[in-house]
Amino acid sequence: MCGIFGYMGSQAIDVKKATDVIEHRGPDAEGFLHYFPKNRVLTTNSKEDHSDFRIALGFRRLAIIDLSKQSNQPFSIENNQFHITFNGEIYNYIELREELKMLGAKFHTESDTEVLLQAYITWGVDCFNKFNGMWAVSILDLKNQKVICSRDRFGIKPFFYYANDKNEIYWASEIKQFFEVGIPKEINENVVVDFIDKKVVDSTNETFFKNINRLSAGTYMEVDFSGKSLKITKNKYWELSIQPEFTNISYTEAKKKFKELFLDSVSLRYRSDVPVGACLSGGLDSSSIVSVAAHQHDLPIHTFTSRFDIQKFDESEYVDLLDKQFDKINTHYCQLTEDTFLEEMDKVLHHQDEPFGSMSILAQWEVMKLAKKSGVKVLLDGQGGDELLAGYRKFYAFYLKEKLVNRELYKFTRSVIQLMFNKEFNFFDFQQIGRYISSKRSFNYFSDKGKRLESTAVIGLSAASTLRERSKLDVERFSFPPLLRFEDRNSMASSIETRVPFMDFRLIEFLYSISADFKIRNGYTKAIMRDALDGILPKAIQKRKSKLGFETPQDMWINGNLREYFCKYFEKMENPYFNENEILKAFKAYPNNKISSELFFRIFCFDMWYQKNFAS
Repeated sequence: MCGIFGYMGSQAIDVKKATDVIEHRGPDAEGFLHYFPKNRVLTTNSKEDHSDFRIALGFRRLAIIDLSKQSNQPFSIENNQFHITFNGEIYNYIELREELKMLGAKFHTESDTEVLLQAYITWGVDCFNKFNGMWAVSILDLKNQKVICSRDRFGIKPFFYYANDKNEIYWASEIKQFFEVGIPKEINENVVVDFIDKKVVDSTNETFFKNINRLSAGTYMEVDFSGKSLKITKNKYWELSIQPEFTNISYTEAKKKFKELFLDSVSLRYRSDVPVGACLSGGLDSSSIVSVAAHQHDLPIHTFTSRFDIQKFDESEYVDLLDKQFDKINTHYCQLTEDTFLEEMDKVLHHQDEPFGSMSILAQWEVMKLAKKSGVKVLLDGQGGDELLAGYRKFYAFYLKEKLVNRELYKFTRSVIQLMFNKEFNFFDFQQIGRYISSKRSFNYFSDKGKRLESTAVIGLSAASTLRERSKLDVERFSFPPLLRFEDRNSMASSIETRVPFMDFRLIEFLYSISADFKIRNGYTKAIMRDALDGILPKAIQKRKSKLGFETPQDMWINGNLREYFCKYFEKMENPYFNENEILKAFKAYPNNKISSELFFRIFCFDMWYQKNFAS
């Protein structure tokens, strides 16, 4: 797990400055490589004077696999014809190394970095389909005069790039790196309304900064520098699709396959030369990961949980169930408070680079800080389970819609009745589901300039006809991208690597292909996982229907001890996109006006971000 930076063009870029700003991503080592094609000069010295076109690579390392110096990056092999900077982990690197050895490859390290580069040399861009892992990688291929950049199937690891009409391209792990080398800051107005009105971020390749884009998940970018100008092409190497062998299997067969894939995914993600722990919310997803890990390994398992004094938001009773069932679990708790929010908000926003929609991001931030303090360098986390196992309220709505569209009236009626009696799941929380049935704009809160901006995201019930279609939208646009951004920045700010077993591509493809009836069954969401892990999960967690995640008492805080803080903030706010008077008026009437605290938090967070980046 690391941080990368790259440049192709004719400027003398200060690569060290662009990597120093992300030292938190890689505190263990740094490295640089500069190539001047005209004179075929390859050097680590950034101060050499060359006026020609150049390629520069920078790197910060967080050592996880093969901790030796010989695995530092940029990493070079094959008579200095191939060079790599790589952020991430290839979990099946041991199996791939053996396969490559049989094909004649020779290895000098025990790292997955060398396996990745040898795989590219052997199979070209087809290598990306062989990897089970997470990665953002750039490969300098001098033999073929090109740079190949690739991002993992789900975009677990970040990859940003900036290309201009001056025959230049820059790429980086974090947006802040671009500004260290002179890229101008401009706001991207295309994403503002989606964020304020719909809490939608990262749903396209655009960022909040104009012309700084993400490389799409499951994509590789080829930059050919053999001619007078750079030739940039992008190609998808993977896309989520139905696997025919899973579409008509029985529920019994599906349970068996889920258990096989999930247990193997957790096992693979335990490959590490440093201690591995886990985030544990007490919910079904993180509890499943920890329970499986406890069954698979004899080592102590350090878990990290955010707790609250308010019982409604505290899940420690479920965490304690795991702690009591497995002797090897060592539980660590932290707590987000109003004071912590005030102290940490600016730091979190700095590391996130872009606005975020709720205080739950700060709860996760505290968990990562606690893990670092406890000396754990790798954490397993439960991101991704809800999207393919139908864990959210909205998925039940799309399931019901699917039953109606397919005229499966018996299943529709039965499911509605089960929801009516399921008070714990709280499906009929109209404040929450209103986001998916309403397209109302927060019009009065925008200035004339803000009112001219448009929304592009469609998230309501009209967005999909089936649960499977809705799941794919969440994987590609509305859930995976923001969740992964929040997790990556929060964890890397504390120099922590997080791994997400639910995002093993084999498991995702399987869950995407099976029937929706295997996911929502007898009034339960995530039915197949609950049943497949029978005997592994504690019964109270296996049968649990409520869901929190890293939810916080945000409403209570903003209407309580933080009310004066927010009121004063809105009184002083000056933002060209907002009608500050209307916002202040609405906040003073809150909560009697039934407006969600999340809207006020998004306005607040966007303005903090705007002032940090654009205020004169």
